[in-house]
Amino acid sequence: MARNKDVRNIVISHWKNGKSVSCIGQILKFSKSTVFNIVRRFKQVNSVGDQQRSGRPRKFSEREERRIVRQVHINPRTRAVKLTLKCKCRFRKSVNPETVRNVLRKRKYHGRVPQRKPYISKANRKARLAFAKM
Repeated sequence: MARNKDVRNIVISHWKNGKSVSCIGQILKFSKSTVFNIVRRFKQVNSVGDQQRSGRPRKFSEREERRIVRQVHINPRTRAVKLTLKCKCRFRKSVNPETVRNVLRKRKYHGRVPQRKPYISKANRKARLAFAKM
């Protein structure tokens, strides 16, 4: 997305220097219609950036989503309801637990819980190590 904006800025800078649409197209290896559409849009909106899209705004920012994922990474047994309460305290945002689950699913954290590892005492550890070396 940032790259497209840079390319559009280059097209507009050439156009402001007085170059024709076809000349800009040859320089940047774009079709004339592409260059013409970029220039026309710049004349109408006075900007080369993307316009705001329709739809519901996001509930969590990227930073807040990373924080939620980090909490689950630290303790995979954390429940969505508990994370929702933490979000309410931390971000001052009241959300549904399903929203938190959606954030986690997007980051490849699903409803599975990791298997518990058996406790191995120090004596058994030494015995296993000795067996493995043998």
